[in-house]
Amino acid sequence: MNKTERKWIKRIYLAGLILVIGAIFYREVFLSAGGRGYTEDQEYGSFSPYAVESFDGKLVAKQNVEKLGDIRYVRVYVYDKENGELVGDFWTERAWDFWGICWENDSYNIWIQSADVGIYCYRYQDGTWVRDSINTKRPDYIVSRWEAQKAKEAASNAQ
Repeated sequence: MNKTERKWIKRIYLAGLILVIGAIFYREVFLSAGGRGYTEDQEYGSFSPYAVESFDGKLVAKQNVEKLGDIRYVRVYVYDKENGELVGDFWTERAWDFWGICWENDSYNIWIQSADVGIYCYRYQDGTWVRDSINTKRPDYIVSRWEAQKAKEAASNAQ
């Protein structure tokens, strides 16, 4: 193999490496749940993009970004914490607009927060979670991202 051939092989190798790194970067930034840029020190009120336990610690809800057609949505899976068995699941909103979930303090109702459609509840009825579009009044202890940010700003302004 002559010098020119080695040079071309190095260039092809380098181009392939750049392609792989670019693909990984694209996937992490644009196609993963982490693509929202969420960091733990940000304030999201009562809502979390991470796994969340129910009020009694028996169930855990985990969020996963999945494609439905050409659009990425958040799907919530609820597991029995003791044996890891899937108890139920439901689709929520587009991943890009999604901020997280939280449980009610005394039931298995799960509230979700989305930047474009707001906050609403998936009521636990007969062993499944059903979106409640009628009764949208949430408990006072469930605080939205915006309410938490306003309270934080008010507290820092008061100092």
